[in-house]
Amino acid sequence: MPYWNEKVALVTGASRGLGLAIARQLVRQGATVVLVAREEAALSAAAEELTSLPGQAIPLTADVTSDEDVKRLEREIESRFGGIDLLVNNVGVSSRGKLLETQLADFRHQWELNVMTAIRCVQAFAPLLTGRQGHIVNIGSLASKQAARFIGPYATTKFALAGFTQQLRLELADDGVHVMLVCPGPIAREDAGNRYDHQMDNLPAEARKPGAGVKLKALDPDRLASSILQSCEQRKQDLILPWKARILFAVAQISPRLGDWLQAKFSSRRRGE
Repeated sequence: MPYWNEKVALVTGASRGLGLAIARQLVRQGATVVLVAREEAALSAAAEELTSLPGQAIPLTADVTSDEDVKRLEREIESRFGGIDLLVNNVGVSSRGKLLETQLADFRHQWELNVMTAIRCVQAFAPLLTGRQGHIVNIGSLASKQAARFIGPYATTKFALAGFTQQLRLELADDGVHVMLVCPGPIAREDAGNRYDHQMDNLPAEARKPGAGVKLKALDPDRLASSILQSCEQRKQDLILPWKARILFAVAQISPRLGDWLQAKFSSRRRGE
């Protein structure tokens, strides 16, 4: 019997991309998955896509940047299920830009989406997870561990998410709640290579590319979703893909200068070119 069979999961940002891929893998293994997103039509279409699978997909429209919406979600889920086994904080946004040219409003926007949504949902749903010794998964990025040039506030917020996840892991360990940070490289998507076109003024061409030009193969979202769920079953503390990125992170901790050099070396544009 699959580990996730008859378990209850909540996935934010579940109407498309990695969130939908995680929901698909869970429903395929017999889980009941609450799909959360802001756009009702897209969310309903995502749930409809999963109806032929063994589990159940329940779309609940909500804006997780809203305290009231998250409180409403918590009440509804507690009423329906009594608790949950998995919370996936997948909502997030990325951008391109130079830090000194980025408006403070853009920092606030990414802070809200990339950090506060996770904090808000964890605080709301942790009591429903504790009784089941469940899982919290925060979707970070390679930028949670190592910054790159020209990605605006993204690394700033993803580093913060990493710190939140680590402290949360330490504080919830005695309650038996598993907390994991996922740090993937660029994820394959239809608009890769042109999604930042409107932000490319005064930026080099490589900033347009996935990972801001870091030479990495795009990850398949379904494979990534499977790896995330398997790592949950093993109660791993983090998941970094591709694995070789760990080498860069370890080097950068020992020598920031060498880490910066390696970051530039494996980007499309190298210093001095």
